[in-house]
Amino acid sequence: MDRQLALTKAALLTPFVMFDEATVLVKDGKILAAGPSDQIEVPPGFREVPLEGLLITPGFIDLHVHGGGGAAVMEGTTEKLIEVARFHVTHGTTAFLASTTSATPEHLKMVAKAFAGTRSTDYKGARCLGIHLEGPFLAPQYHGAHPEIALRKPDLEEVLTLHRLSDFGIRMITMAPELPGAQELAASLVEKGILCSIGHSDSDYETAISAITNGFSSVTHCFNQLRPFHQREPGVLGAALLKPELAVELIADGIHLHPATLELVLKLKGPEKIFLVSDAMAPTGMPNGKYQTPEGELTLNKGSLTNQNGDLAGSVLTLEQAVKNFMDYTGCELTDALRMATYNPARYLGINKRKGSVYPGKDADLVALTPDFEVVMTMVEGEVISGLISLD
Repeated sequence: MDRQLALTKAALLTPFVMFDEATVLVKDGKILAAGPSDQIEVPPGFREVPLEGLLITPGFIDLHVHGGGGAAVMEGTTEKLIEVARFHVTHGTTAFLASTTSATPEHLKMVAKAFAGTRSTDYKGARCLGIHLEGPFLAPQYHGAHPEIALRKPDLEEVLTLHRLSDFGIRMITMAPELPGAQELAASLVEKGILCSIGHSDSDYETAISAITNGFSSVTHCFNQLRPFHQREPGVLGAALLKPELAVELIADGIHLHPATLELVLKLKGPEKIFLVSDAMAPTGMPNGKYQTPEGELTLNKGSLTNQNGDLAGSVLTLEQAVKNFMDYTGCELTDALRMATYNPARYLGINKRKGSVYPGKDADLVALTPDFEVVMTMVEGEVISGLISLD
């Protein structure tokens, strides 16, 4: 691949600052310089790639991916994880967490080993940063698409075993804080650098507040599979909307959440505490129809994915569409919507010094978009690996 590139003549959104015509210099997988074209000279030896009429942004970072392009995380092989990575990179995602669904300990061990295998495999796709363990420590009342038979009590040893088998790749866990031992488990995991999120929960408000003190720092797909808000018992949703310590995941597909709900969350939380996520399942990117997946038979129809009970079972959203939808639904600025899918998740994962914004010294994870937010180029760590623009 070219080690020295100059992306020129495009608009640039860092995502905090917008430049109408910019130059981004890439050298050895890192951003060497980025800013207005009249302030950055293309050095000798750099290959110029003109991107006139396009917008350059940081690559998207997705905290919640179950699959895509017909492949699923829960298939439990390194090859399938790489297929998921290759699909999502075509939609501008340059880094993601492989999210599980609740399963037997042996099944989850397969997924852990599969992720460990990605560390020693050279592949072209979005970087799989680790595992988001969604379940199996969830409330039976709100198990959603997770098989109820696979739910169980929080178990520190189980999580640590998976952590070891994944080459210490567990980055995040979603669980219900009202379960016996959940908050003690969270406190232990946070000390080891594992993020804890409230999800699939019947927790009351006081328990949710207690969870914050024990290290829970976000809410998984906020509003979905949580005890509903009640004026006399606001539950997790009350805590999520009121407490700045909790960030929230939102699925902006127009199906999981009404546009007015997205607008409400934006007004109460502000753009700094929101993560746009896909919650994408294996049928993402596939035509309408029925699909056999590790989560059972799922039906895709007009953008909605349901299980055999007719319940929503994840989504078929991709992050470039999530950003566009969020702007359309809420009227927010592009800078705000974009940071929810780039800098915010990078900061949450503690990797914002390397990823999540276009700044000298950071990884050259970049996306080129049309004015309609179609992805025409994705660059991961300085290598163009997807899109209509070819450097061959």
